[in-house]
Amino acid sequence: MRMVSIRRNNSSINGGHSTSRATLYAAVVVAAFALTAIYLFSNNNNNTSNTSTSSNSNSIIISEEEVSPQKIMMNTVAKNAAATATAGGGAVEDYERDEEGGDLMKITQGSVTYTVPTTTTDSENNSHTSKTLDYYHCGPLPSKSNPQLSELVLLHGAAFTKEDWKTSGILDKLCDINNNEDGGDLSITAWDLPVSADGKELIAAYNAMLNDKKLSGNAVTFVTPSASGKALTSLGEMVHEQNAHQELKLLVKGWISVASGSVLQTSDEALLKYVHADIPILAIHGDQDVMGKKVTERLVKLTSAKGVELEGRHPVYLDSPDEFVMEVIKFMEENGL
Repeated sequence: MRMVSIRRNNSSINGGHSTSRATLYAAVVVAAFALTAIYLFSNNNNNTSNTSTSSNSNSIIISEEEVSPQKIMMNTVAKNAAATATAGGGAVEDYERDEEGGDLMKITQGSVTYTVPTTTTDSENNSHTSKTLDYYHCGPLPSKSNPQLSELVLLHGAAFTKEDWKTSGILDKLCDINNNEDGGDLSITAWDLPVSADGKELIAAYNAMLNDKKLSGNAVTFVTPSASGKALTSLGEMVHEQNAHQELKLLVKGWISVASGSVLQTSDEALLKYVHADIPILAIHGDQDVMGKKVTERLVKLTSAKGVELEGRHPVYLDSPDEFVMEVIKFMEENGL
C-alpha cells in the first residue's frame, strides 16, 4: 500500500511537472511568436524609415546640388522624346516648359556691319568690302555679373539661313535653358554668316558682334553645319603654327561639326591644331548621310572627337532636333563649355 501510495505521489508529482513544463513551453512559444512579430514589424518600419530617409536624402542632395541649366535641358528634351515615342513619333509641336520657368527668354534680332579685304590681284590695293551680318540672340548679355557665361554660335549650311534655327524650334529649345535658373548662363546667337566665309571673315564677324556687345570677348563654341565648316577649317589653316594654340583658343572654345564637308579637304596639320590647343570637338552626322559619316570618322580618328550618329539626312539637326539639342548640351556639359 505504501509503495502504491508512493507511486501515486510520484505520478502526481510527475504529472504536475509535465503540466508545468507544458505551460512553460507554451509560454515560451507564445513569447517567441510575439518577439518574432515585433522584430518583423520593427524591421519593416526600419526599412520604410530607411527608404524614406534615403529618398529624403536624395531630395536634399538634388535640391542642394547646383543643377546646371544644361542638365535641366537634357532632362526636358529626353522627357519630350520619350513622350513623342509613346505617342507614336512625330515632331513635338508644343515644347514643354518648366511651369516655374515662365516664357522663353526673349529672342531678339539685329544686325552688325563688318569689313573683309577685297580680293584683288593688285597687292597695293588695300580696299575692303563691308558686309551685314544678321543674327538672332537670346540669353543673358555679357556683363561683370556673369563671368562664367557660356556662349554658343550657330552657323548654317548652304541651303539654309539663321531662320531655320528658329523655325525648327531648336533655337527655342536652347533659349529655354535660361528659364530654369535666375537669368540662365547660356547666350546663343544664330548668325547669317555666308558659307563662303573663311577664317578671316569669321574673325571679322566675331569682332563686330563683340563691338555690338553680343559677345563677351571670350572664346565661344561654334556649331558648323555642312558648308559653314569652312570657317573653322580655314581658321585652322591660317593660324601660325607656333602661335596656333593661343590664336585658336582666343576665338574657339569648342567645335561642333555637323557633317562639315570641308573637313575632308583640310590638311591633317590644320585639324591637329585644334587638338594641340585642347579644343574639344563633337562630330554629328545623320544615318542617311554617307559623306557626313566620313567627316565624323576622320575627326574621330585624327582628333579623337566625339562622334554621334542621329537619325536623319544631311541636315540631321532638322530631322532630329530634340536629339541634336540634347547632344549639343551634353557635349557642352561634359567639357565645361
